[in-house]
Amino acid sequence: MFLMLKSLVIKNYRGLEDFQVEKLGRVNLIVGKNNSGKSTVLEALRLYAASGHRSVLEQIAADHDERFFLTDEDAEDLELPFEHLFTGRGFPEDGTAIEIGEQGSSQALMIRHVYILEHEEQTVAPDGSDIVRRRRRAVPPIQVADDEFDTVVSQGLQLRKARHTVELPFERTNGAIGSRIRIPELPDTLPCSYIPTRFVDMDELAVEWDQVALTDHEKTLKDVLRIIAPDFKDLAFVSKDDRYGRRDYASSRLRHRQVQRTAKVRLQGVDKPVSLNSMGDGMLRLLQLVLKMFPARGGLLLIDEFENGLHYSVQKQVWDLVFELAERLDIQVFATTHSWDCIQTFARAALDRPDIEGVLFRVGKSARKSDSGKTIATVFDEDRLYQITEADIEVR
Repeated sequence: MFLMLKSLVIKNYRGLEDFQVEKLGRVNLIVGKNNSGKSTVLEALRLYAASGHRSVLEQIAADHDERFFLTDEDAEDLELPFEHLFTGRGFPEDGTAIEIGEQGSSQALMIRHVYILEHEEQTVAPDGSDIVRRRRRAVPPIQVADDEFDTVVSQGLQLRKARHTVELPFERTNGAIGSRIRIPELPDTLPCSYIPTRFVDMDELAVEWDQVALTDHEKTLKDVLRIIAPDFKDLAFVSKDDRYGRRDYASSRLRHRQVQRTAKVRLQGVDKPVSLNSMGDGMLRLLQLVLKMFPARGGLLLIDEFENGLHYSVQKQVWDLVFELAERLDIQVFATTHSWDCIQTFARAALDRPDIEGVLFRVGKSARKSDSGKTIATVFDEDRLYQITEADIEVR
């Protein structure tokens, strides 16, 4: 069984210098002003679930148009890969690490900027001859000056989780784009599905659909779509046609023979299948939300701006569904919102399910002078959620 996070600590990651959430539930809603750090919390959780896997590090950097590799042609004065991940948008000189995980847990993910040093080591072979080997090790910047006999050959990140450590050098090997040093992975990764504010690519949803088609989950998904479209009958993903109704074989060849797919639905009283995209953003958002829950079984589901595409009148039903599936599939959910309607419907769903703990926490700047305006979390558990719904307390 998946051991949910009971609390959360994020240190030195972007604007979250020393961020702590004292209490978490199975379903968690994150609120706060624009640029307060809500999406940053989701990013940190993605890294934690992936144990800092390079592909996730690179995807996060790419989403922000930040550098994530070096080539032989890069000048030394250019920004270094991943330095924007650290508080202050630069690598700390004292070797301070990013930390993401549960309070007091040995499973926390640590990410530190290091220099890769190389030195010669002389040993004696069984036949008495001398053997000279070149050894590499990673040290934080503050220790580089003490290693005058070592040569700096690279920079990179050092990742540590559950007493395991790996190094990720920045440069590509042989100066070739796409050619990388093979890097071992850290253990203890978690299944994790991430739903961004933008709509997920239809081909990606088609792959998720293939995993639930002809299973018990297929019926659940179709029942969910009737929340928005009561006349919905059936769903299928088919090869995408061009505007003349023909298969777009040329496009397929250009995409390395990967055939694009799109969703079609059957509706009561309509003879022909219709495009899911023609039914509005709500249907597509609901489809991607539910499809992304199944691969998150035993892990994390992260949703940026939960209310996107969902009319306020259906949000309570959708939250009820999220609470139910999160419990059934053993998922811990983290979602962000700007919407007061979303907060109210979340609170009602949480109160309707006392057996499934829902927690809301607000991300914002501390008003205390002693905190120097750092970003903090204010937790509203189910007792305080009741007060919110009764008194219309502003928590955004």
